[in-house]
Amino acid sequence: MFTKLKYAATTAAIAASALALAACGGGGTTQGAAPAQELQFGLSADVPKLQPHLDQGAAAMMLDSVLHRGLLGYNAKGEITTALAEKYEQTDPTTYKFTLHKGLKFHDGSPLTSAEVKTSFEDLANPKSAAKIVSVTQGIQSIETPDAETVIIKLKSPNAAFLSYIADTTAAVLPSAAFTAGGESWVGAGPFKLVSHDKGVSFVVEKFDGYYNAGSVKLNKIDFPIYTDGQARTNALLAGDVDLIDFVPWEEFDRVKSDSNITLDAQSGPFMYLNFNVTKGPFADAKVREAVALAVNRENVVSAALSGNGTPIQGVPVPETSPFYNKSLANGWEQNAAKAKSLLAEAGYPDGFTAKMLSTSQYAFHKDTALSVQSDLAAVGIKLDLDLPDWATRVSKGNAGDYDIAVSGSAGVVNDPSFLSKFVTGPAEHTRSFGYNNATINDLLAQGVAETDEAKRKAIYDKLSETILTDAPFVSLAGRAQAYAYQKSVTGFSNIPGFLTFNSGYTLTETSIVSP
Repeated sequence: MFTKLKYAATTAAIAASALALAACGGGGTTQGAAPAQELQFGLSADVPKLQPHLDQGAAAMMLDSVLHRGLLGYNAKGEITTALAEKYEQTDPTTYKFTLHKGLKFHDGSPLTSAEVKTSFEDLANPKSAAKIVSVTQGIQSIETPDAETVIIKLKSPNAAFLSYIADTTAAVLPSAAFTAGGESWVGAGPFKLVSHDKGVSFVVEKFDGYYNAGSVKLNKIDFPIYTDGQARTNALLAGDVDLIDFVPWEEFDRVKSDSNITLDAQSGPFMYLNFNVTKGPFADAKVREAVALAVNRENVVSAALSGNGTPIQGVPVPETSPFYNKSLANGWEQNAAKAKSLLAEAGYPDGFTAKMLSTSQYAFHKDTALSVQSDLAAVGIKLDLDLPDWATRVSKGNAGDYDIAVSGSAGVVNDPSFLSKFVTGPAEHTRSFGYNNATINDLLAQGVAETDEAKRKAIYDKLSETILTDAPFVSLAGRAQAYAYQKSVTGFSNIPGFLTFNSGYTLTETSIVSP
C-alpha cells in the first residue's frame, strides 16, 4: 500500500548550536558581535565556465553548492533535506508536490518562482542539455505550476530514486539564460554570491543576504585560492595559509594525519574506471572491452595511484553495504591475462593494436592510473599512447570523443544502483563511453528503478550486472578514499558519505571558524 510522505526543513537547532560555538571560542564567554567569518578553501581546480547542470568534476560541484540551490539538498549524513522547497509530499507513486519558500530570488535580484523551476526542469530533461541527471528527468511526464510557490511534477512511471537525484547539486534551479547554447551560470539562488573570479588563481564568494535561510549561514566570505598541485595544496593547509582543502592526495594522508592541528575527513565511495570510444576502432567490439577488463591488475592501481588507500573493484561497482550487492558477481572481471588474449584473438586482434589513452596530468592519481593500466595492457598486446592534458582539456576531449580509451574517476549520483544509468546511457559526456548505447541495459535500468518490491528489484539488478560484465560499457578499477582536510578551528563542515562526497559543499552553510 502506498504511504504519503511529508518532509520539512529543521535547521534552527543546528544554527543555534553553531552560533554558540562561534561566539565562545577558547572556552570563554565573549560578549558582543562575533568577528567576521572568512574561510580560506584551497580548491583543486579552476572552473573557467560554470555550467551547473553538467558533470564538470569535484571543483565545479563545490562551487555549485555555494552559488546554487535546487528544490532539495543533502545534510551531513547524506539524508535528503528541503532547500528551495520549504516542504514537499508524494501524493501518489508518480506525483510530487513541492511548495517553495516565499520571496525567493536569484543573486541579481530577479524573482525565483515556480515558473523558473519549471523552466529549469524542462531544460534538465532536454537531451541536448547533456544534464548529469537527464536519465531521470527524461522520465518527467508533466510539470504544473498552479501558483508562484507550487510545483507539481508527475513522472511517467515510479522512480524509487527520483528525490535523491534532484537533491544533487547539478539539479539546481537556474536563470533561463544558463541553458542557452554556450550558456553558463555564476548567478544562482544559493547561500553565497560570486564577487570575483581571477582565472586560474581564485574565486571569492560572499554571503547572500537574500538567501532563504541566510540567518543560519555563519560564514560571511569564502576565498577559494586554486592549488592544482596536490602537494602544494597540502603544504598550504599545513602551513596555515588555508583552512580547508579538497582532494587530499593519497600519498599525503599520513602526513596530514600526523598534524594534531588538522582533521583528515575521508570517505569511501568514488571509484576509478576506464571508458571507451565505441564509435570506431577496436573498442567498438565488446570482446575487446571485456579483454581490457580482464587484463588489468587492480591491486597495482590501488598501490600506484592511491597509495594503498583504496579497494580493487573486479565487477560492477555496487558497494558491499548495498542490499543489491551480489558476491557471486563481484569478481566477474578478476584478472585473467590468458582469457584476455583469447578474446582479443576472437575479435581479430591476435597481435594486439595501438590506441590513444586519455587521462590528465593535473591529478596525479589519474596519471598514475593511466601508467598502471598502460603496463597491464601492453602485456596482452595493446599498446597505449598517453594523452595527458590539464583537467579542463581532458573534460572537453572526453565530451567530444577525442580518445580511444580513457581513465575516469567519478561516483554515482545517488547511493542506489540506479546510479549506473549515469555511466551507460545519455548524451555525450566525459564520464561515460562515447557513443555507447545498449537497449537491453537501458530496459533493465528502467525496470529496476520502477520496481518497488526489493526482491524483484534485486533480481533485475543482478541481470543488469551480468549484462554489463559481458558488454563492458566501462571497466571498474578501484574504489578510492576521498578526503577533505581542515584546521581544527573549522567546525560544521563534513564529508558526506559514499557517492555523495561531491555534494559536501552543502555543509558549508553550517561551517564556522572557532578560536583555538
